[in-house]
Amino acid sequence: MGCGTNRMLPFPSNFIDRLTVTSSRQWIQNMEHHELDIFDYDVLVLPFESNGHKSVFAILGARHIRDYMKHGFKEHRPCLLHVVPYHSQTQGQIHAYNASCAKLRAWLNVMWRVKRSKNDFASMPFTNRSMPLSRPRGKFL
Repeated sequence: MGCGTNRMLPFPSNFIDRLTVTSSRQWIQNMEHHELDIFDYDVLVLPFESNGHKSVFAILGARHIRDYMKHGFKEHRPCLLHVVPYHSQTQGQIHAYNASCAKLRAWLNVMWRVKRSKNDFASMPFTNRSMPLSRPRGKFL
């Protein structure tokens, strides 16, 4: 996933859990404190754990969210990838993944408003349609 790119940003394993209990104001302060613009990176890697099940979310091409529909676009289409090593199918797990995905999109929209759209509150480019969730299925060998 990170092969061929120097623009990958890993996050701590508890980052997604902290997103659910902090406000958008705290998200902004944290990124400003670390002088970090997540849209300078091609890949954001976010480990996730819920009820003992571990997985990884990867946000790909978020910085291209406004350009990917333009004619001649040659970068990677923005998407949210969720990799589950043992592919849990329980309703509780599916709910946890979907709730985390929604929180990640909300976080991306807040960061976009602060970093790229001069706090235009109508700017919400990260939606289910513009940044779909992909969950590749694999087999445990």
